[in-house]
Amino acid sequence: MAVLSRYGLEPVLLGRVFEPARGRFGLIPFIWGSVVVGLMALVVAVLFGVSLALAVGRRVPERLRGALGRGLSIFVALPSVILGWWGLETVVPLVRQVFGGPGFSLLAAGLTLGVMITPTLAALSLAAVEGVPRLLEEASDALGAHPDQTLLGLTLPAALPGIARAVVLAASRALAETMAVQMVIGSQPVARLALNLPGSTLTTGILVNMAVWPPGSPAGQSLTVMAALLLVGAWWLSRQLTDRSDPA
Repeated sequence: MAVLSRYGLEPVLLGRVFEPARGRFGLIPFIWGSVVVGLMALVVAVLFGVSLALAVGRRVPERLRGALGRGLSIFVALPSVILGWWGLETVVPLVRQVFGGPGFSLLAAGLTLGVMITPTLAALSLAAVEGVPRLLEEASDALGAHPDQTLLGLTLPAALPGIARAVVLAASRALAETMAVQMVIGSQPVARLALNLPGSTLTTGILVNMAVWPPGSPAGQSLTVMAALLLVGAWWLSRQLTDRSDPA
């Protein structure tokens, strides 16, 4: 890519300042934002998604299980702009009140995105939990194990391969999400350790700058580099999913 050959690989991929008007195209703020927001979202989604899958799959009465499963499917299909608006109305003021700052922040983006991908992870994890043979659990109960011991010591480990695939798919959605994140992140291309301040991700960086810098310009080419980084990330996640789907 021309921007890499002209300005150098290290200043672009490891640069901390993105000011195209001054010829500075550092992408670290966008990479940092994508990693931080994605990890926060996965922590939220794994914590609540797996717990929800275990509860619905093994603790909820049979008459309610189908309705809850259908409810998860509805939430999976919600347009991201709706969840972004919810984050704007609920998460941003909450972050502002509890953690200070403007509210628009990496933290708000991570929490909003975590809620957004939780139904996806929960629905896929539920399928993994329901795939564990009941006969194994009945045998565990017959040996005197407490139901919680059976759930955490047998059901959860047996479902872990399917849950791992669910985590990878949820991570893929988190990596690609743009609109909901853009609505709450604040869109400042700065790499900060303070999570209660605005930031940016690769996807939001492309969205914000694509209308400003034309294709073919150095700034436009830097957006192409961002897209290439997203493609590499998606490829790596797909490899993880393939590895976990391999019966060997």
